[in-house]
Amino acid sequence: MDAETESVYEERCGSQLGDEQNEDIADVELDELRRVRRALLKMNQGMENVQRQIKYFNSNVSQTTQLLDIWVRVLSQTMHNQGYLQSPEWHGGQTDIAQLEGLVQRDIQREEEAERKRRAAEMEREEREKEARERREREHRRAEQEAEARTTQVRPRGVGRRPPPGPAARGRGAPTRRGTQRGSLIPPATNSRLRPPR
Repeated sequence: MDAETESVYEERCGSQLGDEQNEDIADVELDELRRVRRALLKMNQGMENVQRQIKYFNSNVSQTTQLLDIWVRVLSQTMHNQGYLQSPEWHGGQTDIAQLEGLVQRDIQREEEAERKRRAAEMEREEREKEARERREREHRRAEQEAEARTTQVRPRGVGRRPPPGPAARGRGAPTRRGTQRGSLIPPATNSRLRPPR
């Protein structure tokens, strides 16, 4: 084998060794990435578990708060009942019932009294309106009667009277107002239109 052939063979062997080394490095990096991925998945699952536990804790806190509120109300009612039982003014449940009935009856009486007052006020208002309406009607009729009386008493001049004689009627032969005759109402006998009786 000559020197040139040996150099070519060495180059090929070196390139194959380089490829194998690159593959080994890539496999190592892939394994590391897989380990990192598994670690991240475990971390994510752990955070989800923590979140679920926090929600459960919040739910328990809310329920505890509600129970405490109920307990406070029960304790307050117990103290109130104890105060009633130890009070010298309390005479039993029958007395309370009677007092409540008295209060209810008093409220009913107040409502009835208010209703009677309302009806009385409404009737009074209607009566005032009726009186005002009648007064307006009387005033209207009185005004109409006064206007009619003034119309019948005062008539315009010349209505129902004989007109005075004109200048032409005051000449000779026209009757005067006193019945005197400048001429007579009866034509003279010497009128040629009249004939003597036969």
